[in-house]
Amino acid sequence: MRVKLFLMAMCALLSAPFVHAQTAASCPSTKTLDDLIKALDDAVSGPGDKDRTCMRQLFVSDARLIPIAKAKDGSVVARILTIDDWINRVKARGSEPFYEHQIKYSTDVYGNLAHLWSTYEIRPTPDGKVEVRGINSIQAAFNGTEWKAVEVAWQAETADTPIPQKYLP
Repeated sequence: MRVKLFLMAMCALLSAPFVHAQTAASCPSTKTLDDLIKALDDAVSGPGDKDRTCMRQLFVSDARLIPIAKAKDGSVVARILTIDDWINRVKARGSEPFYEHQIKYSTDVYGNLAHLWSTYEIRPTPDGKVEVRGINSIQAAFNGTEWKAVEVAWQAETADTPIPQKYLP
């Protein structure tokens, strides 16, 4: 019995790298900034409780996600989240989905550093009515093979802060 348990444990340990490699292989490529934008849309969209393996792979390990919004007292607050913080907040929605799509973006690149201004729309279904629009400010770094997000700060459009025409398609 102990030998059988030992063999099962060894098989599990030895197969772990292959399982991880298969998971990683199913994530979208981010060899270009266009790929990164598409992969980010895919990673954040869907049910709140979906697997976020690919989301984690799109970011550097210490990345930050920063929603900027008005607090109840009227002050503007930038809340700094880790990837895990963001995943936990979204997971709390359960299976309720939303879909984010970048409708226009521009990039500035210097060497291995990129900044993307990205206008997004959020819908309850992939082709549902737009419920929220806003701007993402994305910092990305090229590691020699692929682009990884370092930071994403965003602000949703409000009556006080409409999206300027230059950021719309």
